[in-house]
Amino acid sequence: MRPSINSFFFCLLFSLLLNITTCYSQNSTGRILGSDSIPIAFATIQIGESFGVITNEEGNYSINLKRFSPKDSVSISCLGYEKTMILLEDFTAKEYILNEQINELSEVYLTNKSLSIDSIMIYVKSNLKKNYRFHLNEFNLFSRETEYIRGKNVNFEITKSTGFKKKQLKLFNTDFDKLETSLLHNTSKQYTEFIGTLKILNEDESKLSVDKAIQLLDERNNQSMESLTEKGNDIILKHLDKDKVYTVKSGLFKVSDSMSMNNNDNKMKDSINSIDHVKSVTFNMIKNYSLVSSDSKLDFVLQANKYKYELKGITYLDNELVYIITFIPKRTSAKYTGTMYVSNETFAVLRAEYKFYKNRVGQKVNLKLLLGVKFIENNNTGLVVYKKDHDGYYYPSYMNEQIDRYFYVDRPVKFIENAYKRNKVAFNFLIEGTFKEKTELLIISRSDINASSYNSFEEGSINYETPKAYDPSFWKDYHVMEPIKEMKEFKVED
Repeated sequence: MRPSINSFFFCLLFSLLLNITTCYSQNSTGRILGSDSIPIAFATIQIGESFGVITNEEGNYSINLKRFSPKDSVSISCLGYEKTMILLEDFTAKEYILNEQINELSEVYLTNKSLSIDSIMIYVKSNLKKNYRFHLNEFNLFSRETEYIRGKNVNFEITKSTGFKKKQLKLFNTDFDKLETSLLHNTSKQYTEFIGTLKILNEDESKLSVDKAIQLLDERNNQSMESLTEKGNDIILKHLDKDKVYTVKSGLFKVSDSMSMNNNDNKMKDSINSIDHVKSVTFNMIKNYSLVSSDSKLDFVLQANKYKYELKGITYLDNELVYIITFIPKRTSAKYTGTMYVSNETFAVLRAEYKFYKNRVGQKVNLKLLLGVKFIENNNTGLVVYKKDHDGYYYPSYMNEQIDRYFYVDRPVKFIENAYKRNKVAFNFLIEGTFKEKTELLIISRSDINASSYNSFEEGSINYETPKAYDPSFWKDYHVMEPIKEMKEFKVED
């Protein structure tokens, strides 16, 4: 029997709807460029009033089109560039060009009666509580962390021993040589990503629930301090008599009166992946960039008396006039230099870029002569982009912080057998290098909460997937930041 006309049109309509649904439920990837063909980092691609993503450092983006209709509007914008508006059904190009917006500084005086830079900074500070809010917030967010180490000097060797055979000592030093080589010649990086929900009650209390997480890590090249310590322990455990108990001394200090090689608790526990640690890093990063938190690190906004400012020009974000202000330290207690962008209308900081000023450092410990330990935070570079939400407050929408930490450890370690013969083995442990860490947070959405919803929220744990290579489909149903090229090339060789 031939199908009826009604059933024919029903099937046709169903097919068309299916095609539309399929089309707009997939990710769209592309690149944002300037008119000079140079990629534009941290440009915003927004659908509708509140949903959007940001381009990565290479100008690339990936956005999930699920839930949206062909007639929804797409806006592409960035500070200093003309905004582009298109319909979602026309959002098909792989590259979009933004034209630079050039303005004269004289326009500032026409619109603001010749505001001085000091007046602008006074207005910025006096409007902080009006422009920003920290307490009772829920952030749906995406996090990406990149970590690696650059070894400079390594030396693990046995300096003295009694009661050990030459063959046993040779095996010790062979394993230590391998550890030295892996540290000095390692070029691998570790990537950790997760999507989750962070609820903030106040400046001291927060809760985190992770929906999905991934780690790209070659365990053979893991160079974290926890891993290096654990590898050193493994070598010692491998060669010392596991049935005996030892006293451990380091330099002038006795570390342990009795340590059994059979005690599994001696291995350093890796707490980096715990929910408490991940929550602490995420919560503190948002707190550091909140301009109404007592722990905010942006002293170039909060303590204007410590910095020298210069009004370099104006630009536009959408149709809003924005001041371009550079800053350098005026006092030795100030650490940063950089640029911030301030709204002419609300005097809110819309974006800030900073780094350590020359010869400035962060946290440091120098006990090289006494304990053989030195630690210096010798580079700190950051970027924060704020976005105005429907409640009228500005919240961080993207945060990027890169920290370099130089370390030096030169410690003798001695294992003394707790027995009549008191056999002993002494190691010289020297390691020097730089830990490099980059943390990115993309705020996908934000909403208000109350104390009751916070108290009923449960954290859970983190279950990381650990694939052997980067998989572009892993986040296909999520709104995340497009990875840069080196991350896409990650692969653990067999």
